Amino acid sequence: MTSAVTPDDAADFPQTFGALLRESARRHPDKAAVVGYRGGARSENRVALSYAGLDEAADRLANALARAGYAKTADRPGRWLAILSPNDIDYAAVHFGAARAGCPLAHVSVRATAAGRAEMLAGVGAELLFVHADLADEARALLAGAATLKRIVVIGGAAGPDSLDAFTAGTPDGAPTVDVLPDDPASVTFSSGSTGAPKGVLVSHRNRTLSSCLGAGAFELADDDVLGCTTPLFHVAGLFMWLQIGIRRGLTVAMLEKWAPDLFADAIGRDGVTAAFLVPSQVTALLDDPVSARRIRTGEGGLRHLNISGAPMPSGLLERALDAWPGLEIVEHYGQSESCPLAYRPAAFARSKPLSAGRPCVEMAVLDRDGRPLPRGQAGEVASRGAHTLLGYIGDDTGDGAELADLRAGDGWLRTGDIGRIDEDGFLHLIDRSKDVIVSGGENIFPAEVERALYLHPAVRECAVFGVPDDRWGEVPAAHVVANGADLPGEGAPDETAPPDEAALIDFVAARIPRYKRPRFVKFVDALPRTAIGKIQKNRIRAEYWKGRERAI
Repeated sequence: MTSAVTPDDAADFPQTFGALLRESARRHPDKAAVVGYRGGARSENRVALSYAGLDEAADRLANALARAGYAKTADRPGRWLAILSPNDIDYAAVHFGAARAGCPLAHVSVRATAAGRAEMLAGVGAELLFVHADLADEARALLAGAATLKRIVVIGGAAGPDSLDAFTAGTPDGAPTVDVLPDDPASVTFSSGSTGAPKGVLVSHRNRTLSSCLGAGAFELADDDVLGCTTPLFHVAGLFMWLQIGIRRGLTVAMLEKWAPDLFADAIGRDGVTAAFLVPSQVTALLDDPVSARRIRTGEGGLRHLNISGAPMPSGLLERALDAWPGLEIVEHYGQSESCPLAYRPAAFARSKPLSAGRPCVEMAVLDRDGRPLPRGQAGEVASRGAHTLLGYIGDDTGDGAELADLRAGDGWLRTGDIGRIDEDGFLHLIDRSKDVIVSGGENIFPAEVERALYLHPAVRECAVFGVPDDRWGEVPAAHVVANGADLPGEGAPDETAPPDEAALIDFVAARIPRYKRPRFVKFVDALPRTAIGKIQKNRIRAEYWKGRERAI
């Protein structure tokens, strides 16, 4: 077992999201807190909020929510709110404003299908949705079909009766009179559950102020850094491991509405971005674009710091980045929606510990099958405990139901589902996953969801979906399929002996789930390997594709 900073003992940390912002606003009132651009990815229409301005915007929104009857009162908790938006300065105002009103905020993915978004809103019972102007028409369609959703407020510089300006007009200045407590529910981000359905991870103010404060102290940022926010704010990493860390440190955060290597290079030149959070696939995309790769390190400033997470970074990719950008600090961290961050690897160890996820920054253990901590060097399931761990899952029997119970290991330990070991120097090495999950470009993809889409096709008798290594995305979904002899629709008369067409089957799946979850290839086989009791042995199928790799994750 290994111990590090124990967040429970860090009483000097701000204990609510609102307090975290307030503290930084007092220290740096005139410094730019968030900056961004509106009117398209290459727009010159720059917008910004100082720390004092963001603080005031959060208060204004909280007071508007209180006036409209959404805020927490002495008699009832705050109403559920949701946000659907790409990265924008208004996103930050909504995040902190909802928190100060005592209203838990659900962060809905802009990448989800319309059905997926509706499911997320219904899962939390959201009554009001903040939506970016570019997505307002889609939100109005959701409003028409949602049971609990009663109102939308349009952000992103919109005008009109349902705009953010109209919603907050005439509200009193000053701090809202709402008693927000550290253990109040604060936020939900979504990942896939064991069945592939959206799973809402519910956290308190204390959970994520402590996580953000730990990251702010650990990630080797400088007091004059400008953070490039390339990861979407509906994702736990972009929201709590980058935006909120930047606010905690009193840094300027530059919002990138859309990711592309050249747009990232533009932000470095235009806004002076010096530090950024990227997933490994984004690093690959940068290195594969030589012009943008050069631009991020030219001029008087340029990028000096990269924080990598979302999926393990292959050692070959890390070496390539270090060679391409000499002197660039590359810190890797490991965390999850349920309990971020867990460990980080300082830049000084990038070459000496390239396969490590870093040293624990919370109390961590590697457990055996019975939930007992193992000695250093032995492999088992990684677990952590402390005030950084989630309250529960939305819809999971008020937070202590079956899904959360599966993660509990006794003595307060929360399982991660990852297999690892801690070496003699105290560094965590991830080896494999115990969960049936594919992490592709930082996004969780559960095979069950892809398999359900495959089984909708008449040509599919049996299938198994699993992750295969990919140099850009880390891993991507693939499928082995046993065909039943039926041909694909629209391909002429059925041929009972012919397998279906691979490309058409992939397109069939892509039309039914978010496209990034589709199988990248389908292999037609006569049978799938099974255990003695008939269970498909995905580990055997998957192992063939990971031979010769340094890790199977």
